[in-house]
Amino acid sequence: MADRLIELTRELYDAFNRGDLETLISSLDPEVETHDPDRTGAVHRGRDGYRAFMGEWLESWEEYSVELTELTANGDKVLAEATQTGIGKGSGIEFSASFTQVLTFRGEKVVRFEIFLDRTEAERAAGLG
Repeated sequence: MADRLIELTRELYDAFNRGDLETLISSLDPEVETHDPDRTGAVHRGRDGYRAFMGEWLESWEEYSVELTELTANGDKVLAEATQTGIGKGSGIEFSASFTQVLTFRGEKVVRFEIFLDRTEAERAAGLG
């Protein structure tokens, strides 16, 4: 099962980088929770909540992409280490930073996204630390 969850996670990020948010959203459980504790402190609920969260984030960027650098599965969770790069809309400022997400699956659907700037916290959330 771990290999399948890693494969699904890669497919989600590939869809995101292609700009295919509908494919990504169809991979989410209807009751998905998106946790953004470091930036907004908010929890977004459901597919519409995820759509609103991503829309708000992406409206700031002329270009934006995420490159996976490491995936680790543990039970129903995948820890995704990644580098995000972008060019600010209007400012033209280039941006690059690492971050970690923990995706929790129910079957083959994501039921929870958690975004972390601190890898140790992400590892704890994934049951790895």
